[in-house]
Amino acid sequence: MMFLPSNSDGQADNSELDNTNISILTCRSGDELYTTFGHTAIRIFNPISKIDYVYNYGLFSFDTPNFYPKFMKGQLPYFLGAVKMKDFLREYDSLHRSVFEQELILDNNQKKKIIEFLIENAKKENREYKYDFFFDNCATRVIDVWNLAGDVSYEYNVEQKTFRDLLKENLRNLVWSDFGIDLVIGARADRLTNRRDQMFLPQYVMSNLSSAIVDSSTPLSKPSHLVLDYEELDAKRKKKALNWPLICTTLLLIITVLLNIFKPKIASFYNNAILILSGVLGLFLFFMWFGTNHGAVRDNWNVLWLNPIIFIYLFAKNKLKSIVSYLYILLLIISALNCLYTFLPQFFNLAFLPIILSTLVIMLKSGQPDKKNKLTV
Repeated sequence: MMFLPSNSDGQADNSELDNTNISILTCRSGDELYTTFGHTAIRIFNPISKIDYVYNYGLFSFDTPNFYPKFMKGQLPYFLGAVKMKDFLREYDSLHRSVFEQELILDNNQKKKIIEFLIENAKKENREYKYDFFFDNCATRVIDVWNLAGDVSYEYNVEQKTFRDLLKENLRNLVWSDFGIDLVIGARADRLTNRRDQMFLPQYVMSNLSSAIVDSSTPLSKPSHLVLDYEELDAKRKKKALNWPLICTTLLLIITVLLNIFKPKIASFYNNAILILSGVLGLFLFFMWFGTNHGAVRDNWNVLWLNPIIFIYLFAKNKLKSIVSYLYILLLIISALNCLYTFLPQFFNLAFLPIILSTLVIMLKSGQPDKKNKLTV
């Protein structure tokens, strides 16, 4: 048989290739965060031989030794595998996610080259790769496959967008996910992207493929068509939601101010809890930056206002406490200004501003001397 899902050394003759179609599948977003950015896969279909497989670069195994530490550190291996098209569609149908198909316009030599490439790379000894969300994922790997067809160019120029801009296009309805992603990813997400960069997202793979030309003359694909239609639901998923993070963090600021004015005894415990939480989150951001292989979370300037030095302030003696207090207040002011006018090389979510101001209120309040001329905590 010509196309086995993992390892086959069989060679295809021209009659088989004449009846073989290779297409790119683009899956829309789902309801869960891990499905937010869609998915891309490759279909090989031969109706005569009754071969219909989907090659998928987005697979990983829960049986991988030390799965969770590797996942957390960005060291989890992803791999290429293949499933039957009917099983692939059954999964996406159950998740109510639309699937588009774009058939590639290829001659037999191009088909043969792509098929042999996929079969070889799906072998157990070749299938694993080091996943990178921005630069090496299920979508970017598909680009490498279609580039086997020849010298690929595109009919239109790309808009100037950052990686963060591209992410936010898929997070209009997931405001808390947007908030969390802005907290965790760093300045690398704020650099401008080129065409190849933008195709880390399946929707941009689909749009660029529709304008791709091989060897300056032949379209690379036929027009896309829907295989699974949940477009009405997709539109609802893209609908912009109320900015609940900003509302909630503004309430946090109001509570912080009122407690520190009218309920100083309660405020003392409340303030310490906020500062400890800030320090813990700061440790987490430092771990993600220096302790993992996730490129997107490095150079994260949120460590200015979520900073572990707050622990030094909480437990240090008065002189050192005073120095740390002034330093942390300065960092908070810098962060607050950056929320309003970006001068650091990183976007700060506006919902961060009330949290920063709340922490600033706490620091200014706790830095006041008590009746014995000692700094209060």
